[in-house]
Amino acid sequence: MIQISYSPYSLKPVQALNAVAGASPREGVLLKIEWDDGMKGYADLHPWPELGDLSLEEQMSELRRGRMSPQIEQSFWLARRDALARHEKKSLFDGTEKLKNNFLLTNFNSLKPGFLDELKRDGYTSLKIKVGRNLQEEADVLTHVAAAGLKIRLDFNAVATWQIFERFMRSLPTTVKPSIEYVEDPFPFDVTSWNEAKKLVKIAIDNQYDKVPWQILRTAPFDVIVIKPAKMDVDKAIERCRQWNLKATVTSYMDHAVGVAHAAAVAMELKKKHGEMILEAGCLTHRHYNMDSFSAEINTQGPYLLRIKGHGVGFDKLLKELPWHQLKRN
Repeated sequence: MIQISYSPYSLKPVQALNAVAGASPREGVLLKIEWDDGMKGYADLHPWPELGDLSLEEQMSELRRGRMSPQIEQSFWLARRDALARHEKKSLFDGTEKLKNNFLLTNFNSLKPGFLDELKRDGYTSLKIKVGRNLQEEADVLTHVAAAGLKIRLDFNAVATWQIFERFMRSLPTTVKPSIEYVEDPFPFDVTSWNEAKKLVKIAIDNQYDKVPWQILRTAPFDVIVIKPAKMDVDKAIERCRQWNLKATVTSYMDHAVGVAHAAAVAMELKKKHGEMILEAGCLTHRHYNMDSFSAEINTQGPYLLRIKGHGVGFDKLLKELPWHQLKRN
């Protein structure tokens, strides 16, 4: 019988995180899974109900009844990867390929004079920007980013409409468009209108992924799949990239440092296996919360996340010292 334990946590955002979430604390749990074969691994569970996930309470309630949400399935998959590496006294970062991450900008107040030049000096080549709150102001900012020579990734979190998106894209100065690597989830998924959007710019799919009717598609109405190991079947997503000739980028889920570490390890592993198919990652989201003992263990070198000390995803001592509560089955 698998034994499941959990340890609740709260993350305090430094500022508002995106167009659908403010700056109030975010709750999640770390999971410790112990299998019958003696393996023990750790993973994170950090739902975003704002983006369509079941709430933490709902998911834990389901788990007590022996049912798993897609997100908990992924937590188990990641915990098993962690368990196997710990059993072999290895790190999940061993033998992976170094992979750059984009810099994530959630608020334009960060854009002080010299900020973009500093990013470039640190080695960043792409900037991901959460947009959809003030499109006019956002369009003005993009001019500066493009002038600095950084690639731009825009994320609308599906809050726009086709009309707003089209107007926004057509309003951008011609100097900006060549710098846009892709636009993520411009508006709620619709095959016809996403195909139209794809004529204006490269499109990436993230939180709209579950709405894609893969079995009836003739061509994919997007160019990139944003793989979030915290909630998405990684192998299936890679298979779809192969089948539809798409690129992939791996990102963390604005979650706990354990979730960040898992996503980064998956990203680096996929880069080693699939080369050019895998674009720069987005796994430095821990910086958008106040530092805690776990995020303090994550070291970076410019856009690179470095191997975290310990076995599996790391954090050995911290995980051992947490207060764990055994999940009681209903």
